[in-house]
Amino acid sequence: MARKTKPPEERRAEIIQTAKELFEEKGYEGTQISDITNKMGVAHGLVYHYVKSKSELLDAVVEEWAKEILVDLMVLMKDNTISAADRLEKIFLFTSNMLKKDASLITTIHQHENEEIHKRIGSTGIKMILPIFKELIEIGNADGSFNCSYPEETAKFCLYGWQSIDSSISDEERVGKLKYFYKRMLGIE
Repeated sequence: MARKTKPPEERRAEIIQTAKELFEEKGYEGTQISDITNKMGVAHGLVYHYVKSKSELLDAVVEEWAKEILVDLMVLMKDNTISAADRLEKIFLFTSNMLKKDASLITTIHQHENEEIHKRIGSTGIKMILPIFKELIEIGNADGSFNCSYPEETAKFCLYGWQSIDSSISDEERVGKLKYFYKRMLGIE
């Protein structure tokens, strides 16, 4: 059988997707590079042509996942057909659904050995969302949804504060606490 050659970006995306599926199914620790290559039906060395280690592969999986989430969040934040307060509610609903849908990957990211990856993803995500969230607060002030004197500082506090909520509680409790704090900080009654 002839070897099937794919463009590098397509092959890398396939490796990342396969790794994501296996990390969710078997966990990070339970997945070997050979599991990925076996599932793909490719030579064992192929993965190492694209990443140096399983840890770097997890980093790539999480980066792709975070990009997908950020695109969806940005659409919600920029929906000019509804008030800023309604957008915020949709963001919380989206977050709750995402936490359920991607629970296995999120658990993997929160493992102690993946702490550095978690920090990098959080930092990158915040930098991308911050200007849009600040704009959402300003829109909320203008449309009467919010009463917030310091939009930029509040946006930073909200986004960085998200990471400080105890991750050992249920996702439902965590989102509930975040809603409470966000509403207080944004002056929503």
